Amino acid sequence: MTSPQTGLVRAIGRWSLAALAVNSIIGSGVFGLPATVAGLLGKRSVLAVLIAAAAMGVIMACFAEVASQFSEAGGPYLYARTAFGRLTGILVGWMLYLAQTAAPAANANLFVIYLAEFWPAAKEPWPRFVILTLLVGLLALINARGARQGTAVSNVFTVAKILPLLMVVSAGAAVTIIHPAPWGAAGPMPASVWMKAMVLLIFAYGGFESALAPMSEAKNPGRDAGFALFVALIACTVIYTLVQWAVVGVLGPGATTDRPLAEVARLTMGNRGAALVAIGALVSVYGIVLDEVPERFWEFVFASWWTLGITLQIGAGLIARLRPAEKVLR
Repeated sequence: MTSPQTGLVRAIGRWSLAALAVNSIIGSGVFGLPATVAGLLGKRSVLAVLIAAAAMGVIMACFAEVASQFSEAGGPYLYARTAFGRLTGILVGWMLYLAQTAAPAANANLFVIYLAEFWPAAKEPWPRFVILTLLVGLLALINARGARQGTAVSNVFTVAKILPLLMVVSAGAAVTIIHPAPWGAAGPMPASVWMKAMVLLIFAYGGFESALAPMSEAKNPGRDAGFALFVALIACTVIYTLVQWAVVGVLGPGATTDRPLAEVARLTMGNRGAALVAIGALVSVYGIVLDEVPERFWEFVFASWWTLGITLQIGAGLIARLRPAEKVLR
């Protein structure tokens, strides 16, 4: 008679871990940040994306080296505790936990905003409450099924959020190559403007540390952590660079619009293209919520079905009240 297996199941392979990292990095910012950076640097914003990727590559290399030494869950908390002691570990752990608790709230509200493009009543209080309850509830059910199911769903969201971006890039590339938008002569750019753009772009490459938290569920964390981080860095660099290039090439000085990707899609593919971008934004936001909710939170939630129901209602109510957080990600 064999004893039952205890502990977490190591079900996350190297490519699934890479998809988790990509899903954690590419969020809602990709649908609006290109306009902000283009407004600061113009055509040079494409180069800025590459410079930010190189800077973030140094940080990712440090994380990859440290992560390869551990096989337990915890991510940055575990690394800080081991290197600097329990107090530093607790401080880093709580900051990480609070960030991964607040960010899904902001993204869930942003989901409702994008959904209102198709159903305006979604912004009303009661529909908003119901939508947020279902939003969090579905994630709860997915996580309740186990690590394999959660990994599969994360992989699906990663592919689903990348496909609309690639379609917009492809359409924008055709216009950019044939009829690029005129920008005029580029003058000297102050260092302060470059630094402001760098801060924004480095923020866009952040979030990968979330993928290092569930290392106790990775099949071979020592081997796969570095692989996943650098695959994610390369993939996100290519996507961000192409997106920025398409936005700058199609919109020109008009790239400062609030919704640059939707505008590129509308100009190159019509209104259906703009709708496609809105759907891609919904998928992207929902996918980032899936990856940002702390795993230990779900372990508490599933202590009983009563706890699950109460938590869903309280969580949806609190998220609905966090409307100011919408402005951070719009």
